[in-house]
Amino acid sequence: MKEPEIAATKPILVNVKAGRPISWCSCGRSQNQPFCDGSHKGSDFRPIKYVPEEDGELLLCACKRTSSQPICDGSHNNLGGDYAVSAQEAEPQVAMSPWVEKFPGFSAAALDGGCYVARVGQEAYEQYGQLGLAPAIIKATGARHLSYYSGTLSPGASSILRFNGSDLALFAVDGALAISIGGRSFKASPESGIAVKGDEAFQLINESNTPVRVEFAVCPEAQGIDVLDEMPAQFDENAPDRVVSVDPAKREAMADRFYQVLVDKNCAGSAVTQFIGEIPKSRAKHHRHLYEEAILVLRGEGFMWTDASKAPVKAGDVIFLPKKQAHSLECTSDGGMRLMGVFFPSGSPAINY
Repeated sequence: MKEPEIAATKPILVNVKAGRPISWCSCGRSQNQPFCDGSHKGSDFRPIKYVPEEDGELLLCACKRTSSQPICDGSHNNLGGDYAVSAQEAEPQVAMSPWVEKFPGFSAAALDGGCYVARVGQEAYEQYGQLGLAPAIIKATGARHLSYYSGTLSPGASSILRFNGSDLALFAVDGALAISIGGRSFKASPESGIAVKGDEAFQLINESNTPVRVEFAVCPEAQGIDVLDEMPAQFDENAPDRVVSVDPAKREAMADRFYQVLVDKNCAGSAVTQFIGEIPKSRAKHHRHLYEEAILVLRGEGFMWTDASKAPVKAGDVIFLPKKQAHSLECTSDGGMRLMGVFFPSGSPAINY
């Protein structure tokens, strides 16, 4: 069968109504993309009927290569040999955002649409046993759904904690640690993802002689952090495995970029997606997502660009991206950039528009 034509190299955002069917163009010839206009007549292609289950927004495939017709699955990222990158032309109208100390230990460079780059220092930490924890992304800083905390675990143990009603995706940045969830013990190597369910309590243990950086995605934002005297027995038996380590065999390609999902709906049924990624020295073209996202730069340097501003980023910085905010991340390091990202609600890191 002949390959369909590529109508566009990014998906198309459409508003849908529950129960109201749509007819998606599968041939790529329609002049009313992404919907069928009858241009397939005389070919082997037929439109795909799709009935939305709820009101909302969908990204419908326009490259016609998705494996989940008609919904975009990110296949447009692999149409060429390289990821879609900016031409790197001079943009004198884009201003460099200044760093401003918002409160002790928390500095941020504000970008367009509520996007910002944050640097969190020791002065911002609140102690929970040997765990120092500070918010980097919360409602007070502009987030609506996602919240994100940076932490440092000194040798020893944290308090027994519970974020009521929120799913957690933890990330061990630069050291090994142990975690007890409802009395079940797990080991986490550096760059491992850890899933904790909303009604579960946990305790972190650092058995080494040096501090370990631990990042927390808490979705939705918890009303407060409970500090418990004893570990409750609550543990979701339907999700026995809670730690996912980096595995090169499981990484997925986006042209010359790579990512591996660590925590998502397939790990503890988490409402959060957590991934680790690598990008080469380049600047991506502007794009958008249908979710709020946090990015932690693990290695490398560069710039975060929005519509009319940009800010430098380096290892240790946390980036907040609001839903639908146009942005692009540039890596200026010869060795590339390594990052950890989390977003909510759960989905695929490859889907953008």
